[in-house]
Amino acid sequence: MARSALWSLIHAERRRLHDQVRPLAAEQWQTPALVGSWTLEETIAHLTAGAEQSMAAWLRSVFSARFDFERHKERGVATRIGATPDETLARYERAIRNTRRAAGPLMAALGEVLIHGEEIRRPVGIAAQVPADTAATTLRWFARHDFTEYSRSRAKGLRLVADDADTVIGGGDEVYGPALTLLLALAGRPVRPGELRGSGAAVLIDRGGAEWKPQR
Repeated sequence: MARSALWSLIHAERRRLHDQVRPLAAEQWQTPALVGSWTLEETIAHLTAGAEQSMAAWLRSVFSARFDFERHKERGVATRIGATPDETLARYERAIRNTRRAAGPLMAALGEVLIHGEEIRRPVGIAAQVPADTAATTLRWFARHDFTEYSRSRAKGLRLVADDADTVIGGGDEVYGPALTLLLALAGRPVRPGELRGSGAAVLIDRGGAEWKPQR
């Protein structure tokens, strides 16, 4: 995919997420995100950090954190939380059209907004409404790469079938489901009972556990 087309998808999904969460009440922003220790507000601040940082700023942050990437991420969140959730969301909105990428492949940036977007949407019952083709494009990339997530390793030996996007990846025991749900599972995020089906569904869900590590 051309770089300009990929940036268009990233910007569209950032905007979609913003518009979907804008009606949330202040107390809803303090809801725990789907995984980890962050609230919904902290998760949107993390997305802001990713959209704002240049490579130089990212490197300065990582060096000053002594390559402790969790500390690096926590500081990025802390510096982008506003006095109110509205302020936090306003800063995210200002970053939507940015075309900075601090580190890593650009496709990973699309995955970041889709995956973290679901970490925000799902706890408060917001339907994703992400186009199936966008989710399937991202799914195909994550199924081929272990970048920040063991997504390629989780997909090993499985035939992933996105039943909303006419997309089939790999071979082995079959896992059926929406492309976005398959992407979440590859990224180690929990999915709802029954969202994934097939003889390989339990395997993929088990590999999504926080303690799972691929066999080397």
